[in-house]
Amino acid sequence: MPEAHQILEKLRRLAGKDNRPVTMPADEKNYSSLFTFVTRQRERIAGSTFSQVSIVVLVEGCKDVLSMGRHLRFPAGTVLVLPAGWRGDVVNDPDPQSGVYRAIFISFPDELVRRAVRSFPTKHVASQIDLPLDPVLAAAIHHAGEGIASGELPTALIEHRLMEVLMVLGMRGTLPASPETTAEAVRALVRWQPDRAWTADLIAAELGTSNATLRRRLSQEGSSLRDVMASERVALATTLLTEDGLSLREAALATGYRSPRRFAERLRNS
Repeated sequence: MPEAHQILEKLRRLAGKDNRPVTMPADEKNYSSLFTFVTRQRERIAGSTFSQVSIVVLVEGCKDVLSMGRHLRFPAGTVLVLPAGWRGDVVNDPDPQSGVYRAIFISFPDELVRRAVRSFPTKHVASQIDLPLDPVLAAAIHHAGEGIASGELPTALIEHRLMEVLMVLGMRGTLPASPETTAEAVRALVRWQPDRAWTADLIAAELGTSNATLRRRLSQEGSSLRDVMASERVALATTLLTEDGLSLREAALATGYRSPRRFAERLRNS
């Protein structure tokens, strides 16, 4: 059996049945969870949000992800690394031969992520990342998954196994960092929903602060709300035009511009 199939078969046993949660624990930021998603029907989950750094391991079937104005499709054998605050819609699509979709979801406590980031500091807040499920990463995920699923290991040992996964992500350069500035937090909001009619009040509410405090913090950082939002939208639009092949009108609408002409002017002046 080829190595790739051996890797997936090992994880397939871990994801034997669907055990997605009904409710999350109240103290979820300090809690790690493992869920398996198994379905024989194509399903769309709208408005998915993840407050913690999380990974999704695609074991069988494919996942469509609609986020950041993009529609991407990922096959089995892919690991999606999602930063804290990730938002989007997903579609779980069963494998046409087996008729089953199967995935493993693991979230990581904030403190563990902070410890890992100190060992592998990043220069920016990572957006959604996809990487192949290689033997080293698969072994770390399986080790951690078995520990969480058993329900019998001490918390300290489970954290040690979770840290192993985070360290592998750090070595791959795919460990998301949490936003450290107000500007980064605003960029993250705009990035996940670039076509939303964001206002200062809406952004302040999402960040748990006031309009005046939001603007004051941005000013102290040498930024303005308008400039931060515009630069993030232009960066995403450039990706949509050059990598996804969208038309100027499509990219404009996907990034919150109702006027393609105004959008084109913004691109020229960026």
